[in-house]
Amino acid sequence: MYNQRQIKMTEKKKLLVLCVALFCFIAVSAQQRMSVSSPDGKLRFSLKVTPESVSYDIDYRKQSLIANSLLGFSFDSGEFGRNLKAGKVQRKKIDETYKLIVGKTSSVRSRCNEMTVPMQERSDSGRLINLVVRAFDDGIAFRYEFPEQKAWDSYVMYDERTQFNLQGNPMALLMYLPGYVNTHEGVYSHVRYDKVARKRLIEMPATFEFDNGVAVAITEAAIRDYAGMYLVGRRPGWLHLCLPQGRQPRRAAGHLIPDSLNCMKSLCINLIFGAVHRLFC
Repeated sequence: MYNQRQIKMTEKKKLLVLCVALFCFIAVSAQQRMSVSSPDGKLRFSLKVTPESVSYDIDYRKQSLIANSLLGFSFDSGEFGRNLKAGKVQRKKIDETYKLIVGKTSSVRSRCNEMTVPMQERSDSGRLINLVVRAFDDGIAFRYEFPEQKAWDSYVMYDERTQFNLQGNPMALLMYLPGYVNTHEGVYSHVRYDKVARKRLIEMPATFEFDNGVAVAITEAAIRDYAGMYLVGRRPGWLHLCLPQGRQPRRAAGHLIPDSLNCMKSLCINLIFGAVHRLFC
């Protein structure tokens, strides 16, 4: 009798373990992960696509600089950032040199690894946006491509949901702006990251220096048919991208241009500002 009970209990434990393992397998299989590293291997951009969200991490020499930061958009046709699947990733190496009209050197070498990730909705609409990421030895750049598609030939964009969740509590050097209409001039504030004012516009570039000397500068470049961005602190430890708002409650960004690009977001590591202009030219 004791042996029969023991056998039944063992069978129940095996069944429980099997169910837990199956649940974990389903949860993991629903996640899609991909990454791209700089040519020297020290800087890495990691992307995670799940049914609930799309997020990214940035590591430098195994130090987490930005983690679990969401990506997405708000359109007139609905939010874009949930229920997505990643398509086949395309990769390429870039190594080119071009003349610099104004700067400290006459020529610039642009060397990076590029990753293009198609992100498509699982719904009937099947809206598709490509995320293009470039990893340089001294910075990360990413932007979105809107490929031509019959089912989605125009849009009104209300907002972009890009987040920058910096880790730790670095020193921030930034300039607050009084509003969207401004002279882009002012006094810079030098405060700890957790003391950055909430719900105030922040000018580009904004820099953040960690206690070990590693620094990050967040800025933008190569703006084409797209609004310039600002940063705003929505909650402690989180910076959100903010697009200019007009008199209307929400901003119309116009019609979708086949194979169009939006502006490039760049993160320069160790304050290599000279690299900003060539990240996505």
